[in-house]
Amino acid sequence: MQTRNFTWRLSVKLAPEKPRWIIVAFQTDKSGNQEHNPSIFDHCNLTNMFVMLNSRRYPEIDYDDTNFTQQKFSRVYGDAAVFRTKFYHLEDLISNPNITPADYKELFPMYVFDVTKQSEKLKNSVTDIQIKAQLSENAAENTEAFAVVISNKSLIFQSDGNKMGVEY
Repeated sequence: MQTRNFTWRLSVKLAPEKPRWIIVAFQTDKSGNQEHNPSIFDHCNLTNMFVMLNSRRYPEIDYDDTNFTQQKFSRVYGDAAVFRTKFYHLEDLISNPNITPADYKELFPMYVFDVTKQSEKLKNSVTDIQIKAQLSENAAENTEAFAVVISNKSLIFQSDGNKMGVEY
């Protein structure tokens, strides 16, 4: 992935279930490399990312203040930190993720999108999911994007000819 602008379309192939959460992360040069820990992700100098569900954008306002090298990532860190609280409907004190901002930047820079508030029109239709990202510089060679789509039922999506299943 040698680009500064990235668009990834996830095509839903089965049940027209509405996505509830979408989590996106990047890794550089970790696939098939035993010298690198595959559970650690890279921020890849991301400056903005959003998800399009059909024609609706999440979040509606850009993450235009994001700059990992200048320590400006509080909004994306906050979205990731409250995911557990919102997903499990727990109190903040009980569901504290114990991930510091430094750990988030260096180990787990994941973008978490809350797409639970959707129009009822989408309820009975297949949802077109697009992920769009901007980076401050070209992504390094061997950079891969990963996405998890959480819904009420199982989804199977296809990217680059490989089918991947997610079941909840």
